[in-house]
Amino acid sequence: MGSGMAGKWSVAHVKLEDLEVVEAPIYRSTGGPILKTLLSQACRMDCLYCPYRVGGPLRERSVWSPEKLVRVTLELWRRGEIRGLFLSSGFYGDPEVVVEAQLEVARRLREAGFKGYLHLRLMPGTPGSLIREALRLADRVGVNLESVGPAEFAEIAPSKGSWSLDLMSKLMYAARVAGNPRRVDTQLVVGAAGESDEEILKLTASLVKGGVGIVHYSPYTPVPGTPLAEKRPPVPKRRAQRLYEALALLRDYGMSLGSILDILDERGMLPLAGPSLKEIVARAHPEWFPVDPHTASLEELLRVPGIGPRTAREIIRARREGRLDVYVLRRILGPRWRRAARYLAF
Repeated sequence: MGSGMAGKWSVAHVKLEDLEVVEAPIYRSTGGPILKTLLSQACRMDCLYCPYRVGGPLRERSVWSPEKLVRVTLELWRRGEIRGLFLSSGFYGDPEVVVEAQLEVARRLREAGFKGYLHLRLMPGTPGSLIREALRLADRVGVNLESVGPAEFAEIAPSKGSWSLDLMSKLMYAARVAGNPRRVDTQLVVGAAGESDEEILKLTASLVKGGVGIVHYSPYTPVPGTPLAEKRPPVPKRRAQRLYEALALLRDYGMSLGSILDILDERGMLPLAGPSLKEIVARAHPEWFPVDPHTASLEELLRVPGIGPRTAREIIRARREGRLDVYVLRRILGPRWRRAARYLAF
């Protein structure tokens, strides 16, 4: 676990029928606690940043049997201690073998009446038929891209296959089949390959356009005993937070990639200090303002700091009903009024 992550984790104990007591890692996500685990910690890959790499610092590797993981998940779910299961795995065999084992867990859970959240993180090179089956069983599936392109990926994960064929194409296929951006996700290890925010933002924009609605930005943290530990410094969490802000602007606010690229520094990096990224972008584009809430489009309203998608639609609804005035606007905005007012015309 990276710095600051320990507080999000806990351990639950489940006593099975044979009296074995099993420890299960529980992650407190924003949506509620989930059992978050690897089917197997064994891995034949040599990713330079990962403690689970073959020959890496982690000597003892745990492995779940599908039957035991199903029993533990069901027990914790029925007790109300988790809302679901996030299941990934080390790359211990061919992708078909690993993913089929994950799907066995998913099938058994659904057949046993499990109606909780199910998230499957698939392996590079997963065949399309297994991706479709994963989407049939799970609420969300993902394929980790890890880095921004083929060259960077080859640098940090030299034996993990082709970034374009085994990762990107599989992720895009999942997005097309899913038909819902919130059902498909990926992860980038930010800073592991020395990439800039500009490179990450350009990839993020293409992912959003391609139907991938969730990108996880994991700031690189050196793991002692891994080859990259002495080569790359740790990445501040603030950098990942800024990337999440940018993702929201692209995905939820309809902001153009170019308007965000306008605020990068000479190294292609987002500012870590200052107000929200949305406000920094707004200050960089004075030509957008002021916005008249009586005539503005949804896109124009969403540019205003303090106005989000729900608020913008509420303003438009009040306008259509002929009841929009400064008093109604202040009520809609509430405490965000002061921030938004400087960008509005009345």
